[in-house]
Amino acid sequence: MPSSYVDQTPKDIWKMEKLMHLNFGSSSLKNLIFISALNPNSCTPDILGRLPNVQTLRICGDLSCYHSGVSKSLCELHKLECLKLVNERKPSRMVLSEYQFPPSLTHLSLSNTELKEDPMPTLEKLPCLQVLKLKQNSYLGRKLSCVGSGGFPELKVLHLKSMYWLDEWTMGAGAMPKLESLTVNPCAYLRKLLEELWCIKSLRKLDLHWPQTVFRQRLWTFEDMEWRYDIQLYPYGI
Repeated sequence: MPSSYVDQTPKDIWKMEKLMHLNFGSSSLKNLIFISALNPNSCTPDILGRLPNVQTLRICGDLSCYHSGVSKSLCELHKLECLKLVNERKPSRMVLSEYQFPPSLTHLSLSNTELKEDPMPTLEKLPCLQVLKLKQNSYLGRKLSCVGSGGFPELKVLHLKSMYWLDEWTMGAGAMPKLESLTVNPCAYLRKLLEELWCIKSLRKLDLHWPQTVFRQRLWTFEDMEWRYDIQLYPYGI
């Protein structure tokens, strides 16, 4: 309806589950703050530019083919807080360094992105990020490194899931100063936790799945600090 005079979107239009394209011409959906699923080929400046107040967005599809348009469009969403990126095309790998995210992000989740490059140097620069969830097949590498001093300044929750080959994690001094909860599932090849983690005064909760025997034994060192740490080991408790 590019030539219509419609200035308000009918509520029932969001019940049309098979609707793929919506064109109101120059109309702007200023009141829209939540989008449950959007294909990357629809994430153009022309479309997302009409959603200036969207706060929560989930993008599902081929993230490698449309990275340029998606990145450019995301940067214009100055009120975007929660972003979920789900890659649904195989074989297809997302290149995180080709993406730019709005500094307003507080929650970020990646799934099936099959990253080859370490995502931490890019993501640690997000100034407001509080929750980071790297889910199934999000990163295929063996090493994670938070290189910048003071990286992830607001991060409180970190989930590292299905990083089956992760065996080394390094972190610069002063990184993640507000971290409260850490989940690593699994950590079968991770030899040890960062010494810097124990210096984070806000850290309270650790969920570690399938740790090595040596790794498990090192954690007994902190048994006398139960007043501070809630450490859960799976499949067996500490």
